[in-house]
Amino acid sequence: MTVAELKDELLGKTYQTPIHIGPHAVVVSDVEKFLRVQFYECDHKGADAEKTPAYERLMKFYEATR
Repeated sequence: MTVAELKDELLGKTYQTPIHIGPHAVVVSDVEKFLRVQFYECDHKGADAEKTPAYERLMKFYEATR
């Protein structure tokens, strides 16, 4: 899944918080801020965006909220 596809899937939705995205108590309580920061990091990495920790966190968030 590309960063653009993740944006389409994740942005503009309402989520129940907290959201657990990892087995070690990784919790998202401010979804808007979390998504803004992760997408910012991906947008500034260019072609390597899908190799960043932010991309991995977005994928975990996507899986947790499907």
